[in-house]
Amino acid sequence: MWARSCFLTRLVASSVKISETAGGVIKEILCGGELKIVDKGGNGKPADLQTEADRAAQYCIVRSLHKVFGDNLTIIGEEDVTSYTPKIEESYCAKVLSLDERCPADLRGIKPEDVVIWVDPLDGTVEIANAAKKTPAVLAQVTVLIGIAYKGRPVAGIIHQPYYEGHETGRTVWAINGVGTYGMDYVKADNKQQKVVVTTRSHGTSSVDAALDALNKKGLADQVVRVGGAGYKVMRVLEGAAAYVFASQGCKKWDTAACEAVIEGSGGRLTDISGRMLNYDKGVQLNNSGGVLVTSCWVDHQEYLGSIPQSLKDGLPEFQAKN
Repeated sequence: MWARSCFLTRLVASSVKISETAGGVIKEILCGGELKIVDKGGNGKPADLQTEADRAAQYCIVRSLHKVFGDNLTIIGEEDVTSYTPKIEESYCAKVLSLDERCPADLRGIKPEDVVIWVDPLDGTVEIANAAKKTPAVLAQVTVLIGIAYKGRPVAGIIHQPYYEGHETGRTVWAINGVGTYGMDYVKADNKQQKVVVTTRSHGTSSVDAALDALNKKGLADQVVRVGGAGYKVMRVLEGAAAYVFASQGCKKWDTAACEAVIEGSGGRLTDISGRMLNYDKGVQLNNSGGVLVTSCWVDHQEYLGSIPQSLKDGLPEFQAKN
């Protein structure tokens, strides 16, 4: 089955298992309690926290991908510094391989040197680092994100949620363009009369609040839920929220690459708040300077875009020089 499948299908099948192994690394470290938190910000920059779980999970993901596919892969991870872990994953998800024949013809010829893999080894670090108690509600916001881009666009993505109630090994949602999104029984339209919008809990700004106020006045944000992690917010959209709105510049490419593939595979959309598509080529700026807007398959993305004031869109540049 492995040998007969195209490279992209094999990469996703492997990445699903790797994300789950990285999730296990995270759980072991959090259970041990030695987070060894450092602030990558400093020098007047906003706090940018990193834990031993971030460092070890990225080591696991990068080393595992190179072990399986060789050093030709371009992998861009959030962490510049990693920590050794013996946990290297070389197996694959048979479910992904079983759907290989559905992979579109234009993606079947992709080779290892053609892709850029964006990795956020632990999305939701701020919530974990700052939480006085690691409650189920806090832990649920942790995700492992692996996004696969080809010609600047995400063609596949994996979101692994290590802590998912009732499931000891967590939950993994994955997608391949043209194949669909898998790992959830359905994409839920929770309550079309009560549109729930999720947004940042720890990176709020006046522009985020202004966008939410504008959507509320249009009847598009009846309830706002503030949670951590881009991956978890997208999971909430898959579970029934109408949209995820972040009208600010704090989100990075490794936050959105996997999320975009997964949400679009479910029939939803992800753009910046002006409706522009994001570019995931190697060498692009890391910051999503135009903000992020994610909508579910059951709402009109264009209606949300049109309801965000132009003044907010104009205040977020389309391009910002890479630091």
